[in-house]
Amino acid sequence: MFGLIGTALAASFVDSLNPSAIAQQMLLQSMVKKKRHTLYFILGMGLANVVLGLGIYYGVVDWVSGLISQMASAYPIYTYGTEIIVGTVCLIFGVRLTVKTARGKTASANSRTEAQPPAGLSPLSLFIMGAAFCGVELTSALPYFGFLATLASYDLVFPLVLAFIALYSFIYALPLILIYLGYSRLQGTKAIIKLENALGRISAYVVPVALGLFGIYMIWSGIHSLI
Repeated sequence: MFGLIGTALAASFVDSLNPSAIAQQMLLQSMVKKKRHTLYFILGMGLANVVLGLGIYYGVVDWVSGLISQMASAYPIYTYGTEIIVGTVCLIFGVRLTVKTARGKTASANSRTEAQPPAGLSPLSLFIMGAAFCGVELTSALPYFGFLATLASYDLVFPLVLAFIALYSFIYALPLILIYLGYSRLQGTKAIIKLENALGRISAYVVPVALGLFGIYMIWSGIHSLI
């Protein structure tokens, strides 16, 4: 049991040194007006890590993947048509957010003390972003899969499985929590104001552009699959 705890701590520590997650957290800190809302991003990432970990451990993810593959083979028009529709919605929403953000930047051109957040960056959207980011990162999270493989070699009851995966997820999200605490402590200082001004020039467009690009990918993937 102590060996399993050590494995969980070591693997989660290596997995937590994620430059893309840290960079995204820094951008979000400069984008939102209420800094505590970034905790929803961290919460979404952590909960998704737990849920997906349980799904992988108990084979639910494989079952869902097989079900989707069967549906795509049996009803390709409906499946990929839905993908195209979702991609179109994401693209339209991304374009609208980009336009609104550009207008907001123009209207606040005389104010240089605070970066303006993009429209629609609510706690719910931050939570969804965190969960989606975790899902994307999980495809290449070798330490996580290695830990789950080790965990599967033990015959543990569900509460213990949940506890170990929750421990892993907490250590994984710990650097982001520390960034939030440090950022909040230094908020208002000259260094943070300069950092927000620098990041604000690009961060306000990150979410809308990423959403638009995701929509384009979904549309292309749906059309390519149908063809």
